[in-house]
Amino acid sequence: MQVLNGKEREVVEMLHGYGLCDNEAKAYFTLLAVGESKAWNVARKASIPPSKVHETLERLIERGFVELVEIGRPRTYRPRALEEALELAVEAKNSEIRKMRQDTNKLVRVLEAVAPMHQVHSEYRLFTPSYRRYSTKGGDLDGYD
Repeated sequence: MQVLNGKEREVVEMLHGYGLCDNEAKAYFTLLAVGESKAWNVARKASIPPSKVHETLERLIERGFVELVEIGRPRTYRPRALEEALELAVEAKNSEIRKMRQDTNKLVRVLEAVAPMHQVHSEYRLFTPSYRRYSTKGGDLDGYD
């Protein structure tokens, strides 16, 4: 029985916006709804394959959405408060955006330096080939990785 009344996809999509994949979104929301829980219970309630639940919960721990309560077997997990976890996710996104802006400036400078040179020396490659060159008695051949 589903208790979200058809809103499952909407909940998962909202959490995608904070950088969570489907299984992570389902596991985190499940923990928010049920509270502290064992991994097997999260897998069952979130409809996550049992073989994936531990790696899913570990990724959520790394991202700051979930905390490990008991290290023994079976492990017990609890969610971080929704506002707190989402604020961490927003800060991570803001950090990505700042890096993208820095990278944009770097790319512009590199392009400004390379484009005029390439226009004069158009026979040169811009990137190193991803294949190896080797010789045979008949001459050079290109061998791909």
